[in-house]
Amino acid sequence: MPAVFAWFLALRYLVTRWVNLLGIVGVALAVWALIVVIGIFSGFIGAIREDVRRATPDLLVTDLPHQQSWSALQQLLRDDAVAAAAPRLRHVGVFYLTSGMSPVVRSQNLDFNNVENSFVMLVGIDPALEPQVTGLTGWLDRVPDVMRAPDPDQPLAVPAEAEYRGRKRAGLPAPRQVEDYRAIWPGLLLGKSRANRQLSLGLQPGDPMDVVSAAFGAKGGDTVTALQKRFVFAGAFDTGHDLHDEVMALVPIESLRTMLGHDAEDDGSVDIVTDVAIRLREGADGAAVAARLQQQLQAGLGTTERPVSVLTWEQQNQVFLDAVEHERALMKLVLFAVMLVSAFLIYATLHMMVSQKVKDLGILSALGGSPQAVGSVFVLCGLVVGVTGASLGTGIGILSAIWLNPVNDWMHANLGFELFPRQLYDLPVIPCQLEAEWITQVAIGAVLLSLLVAWLPARKAARMPPVEALGYE
Repeated sequence: MPAVFAWFLALRYLVTRWVNLLGIVGVALAVWALIVVIGIFSGFIGAIREDVRRATPDLLVTDLPHQQSWSALQQLLRDDAVAAAAPRLRHVGVFYLTSGMSPVVRSQNLDFNNVENSFVMLVGIDPALEPQVTGLTGWLDRVPDVMRAPDPDQPLAVPAEAEYRGRKRAGLPAPRQVEDYRAIWPGLLLGKSRANRQLSLGLQPGDPMDVVSAAFGAKGGDTVTALQKRFVFAGAFDTGHDLHDEVMALVPIESLRTMLGHDAEDDGSVDIVTDVAIRLREGADGAAVAARLQQQLQAGLGTTERPVSVLTWEQQNQVFLDAVEHERALMKLVLFAVMLVSAFLIYATLHMMVSQKVKDLGILSALGGSPQAVGSVFVLCGLVVGVTGASLGTGIGILSAIWLNPVNDWMHANLGFELFPRQLYDLPVIPCQLEAEWITQVAIGAVLLSLLVAWLPARKAARMPPVEALGYE
């Protein structure tokens, strides 16, 4: 335990030398930054995970054999933990808005940026089964009325009146009376952001859209066949996960099968699927169920060259989620540099204090103070600076996180700008998630780092010979 005079001298040196406030302020700022910035970052990650979770089914069966039949697959998906399953069919394509027979919207850049061009991932869904495994109904409700599907119960079926008006706008042949028209085109749903850009160019629900693609052996044989099918814009959806919404277009699975050469009315056609979305019962272990289903499918399908994959919602988005977590780790590393700067301030002030208090140290040694007691004076200085700075930083950091949204609202109302523009992040509030474990780690780490850098000048003071110290000028 440090001697009583060590506490007295440590506090006296700190009070009489205001330069030590730099160390306290530095530690407080570093702790504040680590708590607030990482809290906001954790909040954003939590919001991102919620968006990804909302856009992704519990399990996804993929890597199925080529031309896999849905009816043959259903028997292999039986499990007590499976509440519902829905088939999906994926295929890439390019869409054009139709004016007569010529496209009126093209990519403006010669690149593969899906924001600027018309490339799209066509996802064929069963409108009756898909809402049982994903939040399709909620996706449709999240878009403005101008982009909402006319019939939420049948989002991929456009009313004859809307399709008739779209046909007239495109200059295509149409009956004189809308009562004489019957809807013939399957509907297509675009992601909200992409649909919004098309709406700014004049697209309206009911307008025809030509989808162009190609497939190997789609019409039989072993050649690549060009494919084209006309859809009608039915509205938009918003999963909340922009990466999904930007690339996906939802269409009826039967229409996509027909486009790929498997019309249900043709002899020999197959109800092909590429994926199966699965919803689990409440409380089911997703990883365990995925392993069981993978074994069942592997044995039932007999595929050895290309194993079937059954992915949990996290595995489906593994690369994206890992990238976000990596960014948080890098942010912690960057903010730790701020803590190192504050530690250097403590070291510099204490080192300067040792140099200026040489005679005091000599007198302490001459009066019987041990080297450990002399060194403890400066260790205690570092401890007081670290504890004070960490306490202030922790308190201010927690208060800043709690009052973050009111302060941001006040700045927006009175100063005309926001620290975090919510429309940019498409969030109603700034998410901030304080973690008690992280706050404790930061506070304790700040104190330990302060003690570490204080030990260096304290070691120098403890090793100083008393005779030299008394004769120092």
